[in-house]
Amino acid sequence: MKLLPLLLVPLTVLAQERGPARASAPSTSEPTLSLLEPSAEGCEWVRFQPLTQARQVLARLAAGCQGGATALSHDGRRGAVRFWRGAVSAPVTGRPTFPEPFPSPAFRDRLFLVDVNAGTAQELALPGSGELVEFGFDATGRLLGLTLQRLTPEQERAGGVEFNGARISFELDGRGRPLLAHAFVWRDGAWSHQDMKATTEAAGTRVLALRATLGERSSRALDPRFEPVEIESDALLDQLHPLTPEQPDGEWSLLVNGGTTLAIWGVPYGEQALATGLLRKVERGKALALPGFDYRANDLTRLQTQGAFLLLSLADSGGHPRLYRGRKLLWRSESARAVTIWPR
Repeated sequence: MKLLPLLLVPLTVLAQERGPARASAPSTSEPTLSLLEPSAEGCEWVRFQPLTQARQVLARLAAGCQGGATALSHDGRRGAVRFWRGAVSAPVTGRPTFPEPFPSPAFRDRLFLVDVNAGTAQELALPGSGELVEFGFDATGRLLGLTLQRLTPEQERAGGVEFNGARISFELDGRGRPLLAHAFVWRDGAWSHQDMKATTEAAGTRVLALRATLGERSSRALDPRFEPVEIESDALLDQLHPLTPEQPDGEWSLLVNGGTTLAIWGVPYGEQALATGLLRKVERGKALALPGFDYRANDLTRLQTQGAFLLLSLADSGGHPRLYRGRKLLWRSESARAVTIWPR
């Protein structure tokens, strides 16, 4: 099971963070979406209202949309868009329903800072240490970049490094490959190195205190992990049993978000589960198929809600979104990426 994007957001973190999807009373107000969409010039970051088709281009970026992810400042005035070859939707097992092309040799990681009101974008250099794996804005509007760096053979032999006059030691303890986690702030046209910590592949950037200050970002909104709720109704389980796949290994559980309840085939992942595309909407004890939802059990999926509206997409990439009200399919796209509900 190839789950590279999940390594960047440690398993234990999700329970510590406020989730991006907010529980709310059912509402008929139209949701606004944030999405990346290919254009003749490259990739457009768009604020989109699917019901009225109102469309506002926030930025036109001279890059392909593949591997795209977004982040938004707390006041909504600034944003950031990252294109990274690792930001793809990997299947749990086997062939994905929606295969993505491999990045071309010409693909390069890129990061843009966007003035949302002015509709302008500035390409930024990437932080110099390690690989940028998370980015976003803190409550004061600062753009933060968090990186992970492999150790050099010399650093491994030394068992530690020096940073700001202090020694950082590596404690392996058999818990995964040792790495260095760095925190940067974009300030006065350059990245300022704020912090460095020893970490592992399992812990990732969680060891950095600044990580907890990151605000709205698509990487968090599109995480497939969820807290499974046991299904206690035998009648509901009887309806789901004929749908049970041979692969991947997992179990049926409930995913409850806002006013929406889904019965979903979840793949165990520590104490949590990964949401797959094998799901049914639960209403009055009935397991109901959603029209136009053509995901399968090997696809990782993400659920987002706003009032009576349900947005389903591939996890991590946010591609192939389907928007529902009740069981009615309102909108779908095969080209949009990084699709999230615009925060209120």
